[in-house]
Amino acid sequence: MDERMIQLDAVSETCRALGAEVRRPPGERYLTAMVWDGWGRPYDEGRALAIQQEIKRETAQYPGLVCCCVDPFSTLVYAV
Repeated sequence: MDERMIQLDAVSETCRALGAEVRRPPGERYLTAMVWDGWGRPYDEGRALAIQQEIKRETAQYPGLVCCCVDPFSTLVYAV
């Protein structure tokens, strides 16, 4: 397996451990992480931003990965 895919797996596990909902299509070189409490609840932007900061710190450990913050609740991590 490609080293970057292993790194992406590690970041994916960290995102899940932080409480983010993670989507990573099999074999693809990216993942999306979302932090939200469902449609019927108010959004906690502070919590979402704190989790996003942790995802950015984790991703920064891996030179083959890039982290893009779409908004406070959505983060894209991909392998380059």
